[in-house]
Amino acid sequence: MDALTMTVVENILIILVTLAAGYLVAYLRKRLGVEGMQKLELELALKQELAETAVRFVEQTFRDLHGQKKYSQAAEWLAARAGEIGLKVTAEEIKGLVEAALRAFKDEFSEQWANVKKNEE
Repeated sequence: MDALTMTVVENILIILVTLAAGYLVAYLRKRLGVEGMQKLELELALKQELAETAVRFVEQTFRDLHGQKKYSQAAEWLAARAGEIGLKVTAEEIKGLVEAALRAFKDEFSEQWANVKKNEE
């Protein structure tokens, strides 16, 4: 009888340990996934901020440049600053980030321009 009881207790312990390990692995995967997403979100926000700064910098510094030349200056500045702080940015990311920042500034300017026109009427 003692051998049967010990076998049952051992089997129950094996099942409980296996379940606990499974829950622990699932929790760690979920936790690491959330932290990974937070890291990506933070990295994206930093890249977007750099892109906005790059557009402002180029607009202020290179007023005589237009089009592709102006974009090239913003892209170079963004790539250099990202490299300095250890951010990896591809050429496609740079293009998207600069274009998005420029679009946001144009949209903001358009609203301000419309408000000025309304006030003049």
